[in-house]
Amino acid sequence: MPTIEALCQLVGCELRGSPDVEITGVASLESAGSGDLAPIDSSRYLELAPASRAGAFLVAGHLRAPSDRPCLISEVPGTDLNRIIEALKLAPPRPHPGIHPTAVVDEGAEIGPDLHAGPYAVVEEGARLGARCILRAHVYIEGTAVLGDDCVVEPGAVIYAGAEIGHRVHIGANAVVSRQGFGYAVGPRGPEQRHHIGKVVLEDDVHLGAGTMIDRARFDETRIGRFSKLDNLIQIGHNSSVGQRTFIAAQTGLAGEARIGDDCEIGGQVGIGNRCGTGDRCRVGGKSGFFRMFGDDLALLGYPATLAFKFLRQQVVLQRLASKKGDGRWADDSRDLEGD
Repeated sequence: MPTIEALCQLVGCELRGSPDVEITGVASLESAGSGDLAPIDSSRYLELAPASRAGAFLVAGHLRAPSDRPCLISEVPGTDLNRIIEALKLAPPRPHPGIHPTAVVDEGAEIGPDLHAGPYAVVEEGARLGARCILRAHVYIEGTAVLGDDCVVEPGAVIYAGAEIGHRVHIGANAVVSRQGFGYAVGPRGPEQRHHIGKVVLEDDVHLGAGTMIDRARFDETRIGRFSKLDNLIQIGHNSSVGQRTFIAAQTGLAGEARIGDDCEIGGQVGIGNRCGTGDRCRVGGKSGFFRMFGDDLALLGYPATLAFKFLRQQVVLQRLASKKGDGRWADDSRDLEGD
């Protein structure tokens, strides 16, 4: 097993304390044992450190490190911890290249070297895959879809025609990319689905969570910018765009032609209406609902969404109004609820 000094050299951290402690695993402060390295990346965890049984700590550089045990001092604790987990062989192994006997890879597909295609994966004629792609079980890649190098597609995901996917993109289980968008025209026999003949562009290093859906554009494109990370169960409507380095939490939905800028953080269960959205560097609280477009550098909250400080002030006023009796005296909230 590597010593704490060896791990220090691996990630390039500063080591404080004994260099000879052997590390066999990584665990939380509460569950760590004497052979474990435990991360301390926030000040709220420092008070838990003395009671922890961890053999050593990985401490964020801006924190005051405990002095009773060896510590790795890291300026990027999240990524350094990943490297340590990989060095200890604790992360799931990368599957070996090869095509499972039950997989179907059409001779007319363009396949890069070192493809892994799991059981019952399907790659149709005309699809193009870069080097070292991983297709897990039951993945379906429709003809003309394009994937770059080092993409990972988890079980059950579907990538339809019109998808243009960059390098190192991770697509979660049962995600669907480039399916026909939700749009109907009134016809003589009733609603008729409009054809969507645009494309979906996922730029390099995008992550899509499990069950996330990205609709194909009617014309032009639906685009997710580089390094953006989408959680599970997210809906991105046709012709919408998400900027670069943006994080979106679960169960958020974007209607057609919605816009989210670069470097944004969007909470869970946010709803963004047609042609609505945010500029760059915005933070949006969970369950907010958008009925218009906002600018840059804003904190937004509420239904309908507004400036966060304004929404919170409104809530204070509403709470006070709801607590008043007709004669001006303050009522007991619990009795008011029982009366309802």
